[in-house]
Amino acid sequence: MLRELDLTSLGVIEHASLTFAPGLTAITGETGAGKTMLLGALAWLAGARADSSLVGGERAQVSGVFVTPDGHPAACAAADAGAALEAGELIAARVVTAQGRSRAHLGGVAVPSSVLAASVGRLVAVHGQSDQLRLRSAAEQRDLLDAFGGVDTSRFQRLHSAVQAAQARLAQLDSQNREAAWEADALRRAVREIDAVAPEAGEEEELPTRIERLAHAEELREAAATGWAALMGADDVAAAAGHGGGPRGGAGSGAPPEFSAWGAGATAALDGARRALEAGAGRDPALAALAARAGDLAYLASDLGAEVGEYAATLESDPAQLAALQERRAALGQLLRKYGATAADVLEWAEGARQRLADLDSSPERRERLAAEAAALTAERDEAAAELTRNRRAHARELSKAVTVELAGLGMTAARFAVAVEAAPVGPSGADAVEFQFAAHGDQTRPLAKGASGGELSRVMLALEVAALSRATAGADALTLVFDEVDQGVGGAAALALAERLARLGRGHQVFAVTHLPQIAAAADHHVLVVKRGGVTEVRSIVGDERRREVARMLAGVEDSAAALRHADELLSRAWAKPR
Repeated sequence: MLRELDLTSLGVIEHASLTFAPGLTAITGETGAGKTMLLGALAWLAGARADSSLVGGERAQVSGVFVTPDGHPAACAAADAGAALEAGELIAARVVTAQGRSRAHLGGVAVPSSVLAASVGRLVAVHGQSDQLRLRSAAEQRDLLDAFGGVDTSRFQRLHSAVQAAQARLAQLDSQNREAAWEADALRRAVREIDAVAPEAGEEEELPTRIERLAHAEELREAAATGWAALMGADDVAAAAGHGGGPRGGAGSGAPPEFSAWGAGATAALDGARRALEAGAGRDPALAALAARAGDLAYLASDLGAEVGEYAATLESDPAQLAALQERRAALGQLLRKYGATAADVLEWAEGARQRLADLDSSPERRERLAAEAAALTAERDEAAAELTRNRRAHARELSKAVTVELAGLGMTAARFAVAVEAAPVGPSGADAVEFQFAAHGDQTRPLAKGASGGELSRVMLALEVAALSRATAGADALTLVFDEVDQGVGGAAALALAERLARLGRGHQVFAVTHLPQIAAAADHHVLVVKRGGVTEVRSIVGDERRREVARMLAGVEDSAAALRHADELLSRAWAKPR
């Protein structure tokens, strides 16, 4: 329910601040005074598109305080947006500049206008000329019927989406053409090529080192043997490099002159140094430390020599293995050029190719499986659609009768309203075409979109609202209902009936009606007057004698006519005397 409304620079209204209560509120005033600006303010707060032509100055500002019950969809939508509710009150605001820029706030949080629509839009239902246009829409008529009957379409919609997805998969499978077959063939060849090489992650970094070692095995073995001989004490370095000495066995003789200084080798020399230093350590303790260091070096030299020997033992000249490694490097290089920068990339590409091949698999077994799945889902969806149709037709009869009764009460005693539910191709909302039909004078009904004037559409909308209220289903979320031009073309007894219907609607909802009918103004629980004086528009609530004079003005065009005042008293007395 709307409790407070404040607006600035909206159309001809410079500023207005109003407090509202439950029940029916009539909004009256001369034509052009700015009555519809109040409805425009509510529409802005409900998330409607902001029309900059309504901005009276540099910017227009509208704010409203709405009383929102706990658990109401509007409160839930506001909470989801981060808005705060205080003591069950939700504050919404909208600022629109003359240039058309718009800012919205909800519960103290800046939000897009779509959030206002999802929240405040669930509290306020504005019925004006645009809603009459919506009422001509087949989709809107179907939704109104579903809302009236409380029809739940969620199961059907879920199944329909599942059917569409299954049929899309089947169609994709059936539409695989020659290009898809070529793609699958190319992928298979590529996977076979990769599987034939069977690369291992990191192999592209390891292979060059192995090839380099095999390609220079003799040179490396000679270098290792020479190093080993220098450390371990070979007499013949040449023999140690592969001619009977060194790490392969026994020391040779006749070392080349450039190695003669090594004698028995570094290990033996360091060990001899240790013994010599230890011999003098008794006279000078400093030599003991030096002797220990010489011993450590001798140990390290011996250990290094052993490792060099082991390395030399691994070196073999194997032309066959070298050729195999070179071939593998070439094969791996070809894969890297085609499928990735590293062997790991190639393996990842191959896995993706296998998955793509599975998607492209058009085997009869897979198609049969997909077709069976689509058929089962279609059968279940069609059963859900049939159930929707049965429910809609049952509620269509109820809605037809209820709206026809309400139209009679609105002075259209000869009017007929009917809801037709016909078979239609299956779509997201079922397999039904829903059409509201109307006849103003009891003749053959025609589609509402073609057979009703603007005023008649307004009364049909009101009749729908009253019928919905009696079912406590359709429009149950909307706590505030707003009617603009619902009294178009209405007078006499029909005007009294319309006033009574609006008043009845106000017993369950907060209702606003912009009206020129004194009968509606008199039947209202509250009265807001919009008046233009000296170029300034004033908006205020009126009671007592001021309200009496406004009803008289609406009756006779002047507010001081004795006859009009007596008639106003009669109307007000009649309105207030009815049960509430």
